[in-house]
Amino acid sequence: MRVLTICDREGISGIVRWEQVVAGQPIYEEGRRLYTADINAAIKGAFDGGADDVWVMDWHSAGGDESA
Repeated sequence: MRVLTICDREGISGIVRWEQVVAGQPIYEEGRRLYTADINAAIKGAFDGGADDVWVMDWHSAGGDESA
């Protein structure tokens, strides 16, 4: 079984302030740690559930022009 997970920082466990998802903000690194922990939990769950192959796509600003 193959699993594709598309994720974004908004909605991640513990992300409660915009500053956690904006690079350069004091609590941005905290947001990165929270994001990584949730994604790793999803990957582990997929493998524990029988997945043979897991792909993760970070959708945060994917395909967008951040200057817009």
